[in-house]
Amino acid sequence: MIGAPMTVSERTALQLVVLWFSHVAAAQAPPVPPPTPTPAAPAPTPLTLATVLARGNELQMALPRTLWLPGGHSAVVVRQSADGRETMHRVADGKVADEVLVDAAALLAAIGEKVEGPARFPDVQWCDDKTLRIAAGPRLYRWQPGQPKAELTLEWTEPDLDGEPLQAIAPGDARVAWVHKHQVWLAEPGGKLRQLTFDGSQDIVYGNAAHRAEFGITRGLFWSKDGRFLCMSREDQRNIAAYPYQDLTRIPPVHVHGRYPMAGSTHASVTLLVCDTADYGVHVLQNDPAEDVYWTNVTFANDNTLVTARVNRGQDQLELVRYDAASGRKLATLLREHDPEWVEPEHGPTFLPDGRFLWWSPRSGHRHLWLHGPDGAEQAQVTKGAFDVQKLLGVSADAKTVWFQASGEDPRQLHLFAAKIDGTEVSQVTRERGTHRAELSPDGQWAHVVWSNVETRPSARLLDLANNTSIALPQGPDPLAPFALPTQRQFQIKAEDDTVLYGHVALPPGLADGQKCPVLLYVYGGPHVQLVTDQWFGGAPLWLQAFAAEGYVVCWLDNRGTPNRGIAFEQVLHRRLGVLEVQDQLRAVEWLQQQPFVDGARIGVHGWSYGGYLTLRLMLAAPTTFACGISGAPVTDWAMYETGYTERYMDSPSENAAGYRGSSCLPLVERLERPLLLVHGTDDRTVMWVHTLAFVDRCIEAGKQIDYFPYPTQQHGLRGKDRAHFLQRMHGFLARQLRSADKPEK
Repeated sequence: MIGAPMTVSERTALQLVVLWFSHVAAAQAPPVPPPTPTPAAPAPTPLTLATVLARGNELQMALPRTLWLPGGHSAVVVRQSADGRETMHRVADGKVADEVLVDAAALLAAIGEKVEGPARFPDVQWCDDKTLRIAAGPRLYRWQPGQPKAELTLEWTEPDLDGEPLQAIAPGDARVAWVHKHQVWLAEPGGKLRQLTFDGSQDIVYGNAAHRAEFGITRGLFWSKDGRFLCMSREDQRNIAAYPYQDLTRIPPVHVHGRYPMAGSTHASVTLLVCDTADYGVHVLQNDPAEDVYWTNVTFANDNTLVTARVNRGQDQLELVRYDAASGRKLATLLREHDPEWVEPEHGPTFLPDGRFLWWSPRSGHRHLWLHGPDGAEQAQVTKGAFDVQKLLGVSADAKTVWFQASGEDPRQLHLFAAKIDGTEVSQVTRERGTHRAELSPDGQWAHVVWSNVETRPSARLLDLANNTSIALPQGPDPLAPFALPTQRQFQIKAEDDTVLYGHVALPPGLADGQKCPVLLYVYGGPHVQLVTDQWFGGAPLWLQAFAAEGYVVCWLDNRGTPNRGIAFEQVLHRRLGVLEVQDQLRAVEWLQQQPFVDGARIGVHGWSYGGYLTLRLMLAAPTTFACGISGAPVTDWAMYETGYTERYMDSPSENAAGYRGSSCLPLVERLERPLLLVHGTDDRTVMWVHTLAFVDRCIEAGKQIDYFPYPTQQHGLRGKDRAHFLQRMHGFLARQLRSADKPEK
């Protein structure tokens, strides 16, 4: 009967039959060869600080760049091969051609430069479909690919000042203005030179970023759009107290002339001069010599009038003023703004063809673009939303659409947006979660977009803004593919006032259940710097990822006072630096101590500049919370920092004496309990070396032992071998304090 259970004897008989057939089949079948072993995948290579320092740029992912052809709709893409060699390729029929259009080696040969290592393009642009413009040092060339030599079109002498060359090339390459031996010169095609100023000196500085590069100022030479007028900054520093800089490379060391304006003291007197190349006459913009103001954001309008933002010494009022470029006469005040905390214009106006202009302002609570008429009258709020505009990319040819970048709903992200210039519509163009960095084509119809997020490596594409289709750009090899990389996680906590704060942790690869790791809290915490972003590696540098790969939990947090969260979020620290930042970072420490992968007794903290200041403040405010700290180039007392920056956030020492005392690290040195490594460049021109020396002196007075290391002749950012030396020293210090002992030293 089907389905009836077998008896014991029936089951035994069946088993015997199966065994017999199996034996016969095995005897008749050919032998089965053993399986071929599958090669084991190579184990990921450990990522170490030593590897990062040894291989440097080799480990940076090379992304394709886009060069727009005149007219703006056609493009050429710059690709980099595995060996670092660069080539140009046309974009056609929805793809990037494999055929090489221009080889960097051929271009460099055409301008007579020797190629050592992989050939890469200098600063190049397309003049037309067949001709490239090449900027190489103090020379401009025109070159048609395929020709053996390039044509030299403009040449001038090398600037003789330290830092970035002080030079500005006129539109159309008609001439170049540059600073040589403290004076402003013009060079024209054919080699003709013309000196424009005659009183420049070490103390009367022309063409530099006035007011110590505050207010978004990065240069001091400005051309009108037609190349006729040149505006020059003149900064008279004679009223600033001399500072005792030294050249320590000489025996004996020699004095180096320089000045530094500390908070509350006299600072530079700045004026703006204009040269009219129609007759090479130079005149000064109308001003009151008795006024103590910052001249910022110089911009030429389409009609060759000149507009500049003037900010009072207290930095709570600004006025946007128009001048006649031909005479220097003041024509009108276009707008005024006031804020009881501070005003900080970092962008000049963007003029439209009809004379209207776009102006950046936080007057709505977030930094947005506003449309003003030619007379300065407010016409519309162009961009709207609970986010700050971070970059203005361009305006459409018909002046009806504005393209810009902002975070959108999540301040950790960055997206491409479009807005109607009349303020009636704002639309988000990119949608993938993460960070999109865009560059607009000249005709406003395409954008080169680089996108990544915490989980996704960067990729580039050309985005058609009319129909939202895209062309993927070819990616080079990933140099980090062989390495075991840290795991990235983002987190949220709340400040004491319930403000949401965003943080990020990089976890060691292969983190085992129950494993407890030492922690490195990486801090900056001051104005202008946002650390926590939704991009590859969270935006952190590779050396910091190497610490995570070697076994540290690396954490960073954006406290109150950092940018891109609205003006109230930034201004909450006004007149009390070093207070709320500490509270918020300690909240991050509390969160870390609750995580199963953290050893709460082994937390170190490190930061540079404002982060160096915050490192000291944290160790002094919570003496037993951190096992150790590494502070680089810290401000230790705001009374010794520069006028523009300090007085914006703290007011002057006479106006806020209690705030300066409360924000200083020096009176708190006796609270230091745990090991501290303190480093500083001896030629730092931003945070003066005296900050660290004052702190060391207080440590001696209080009987506190610290590790102190000066970097001779280095300035605010350590470079080259000095930077590698510091990272190695920090690596060893953290290993001793966080990994070699069960308990932190006391």
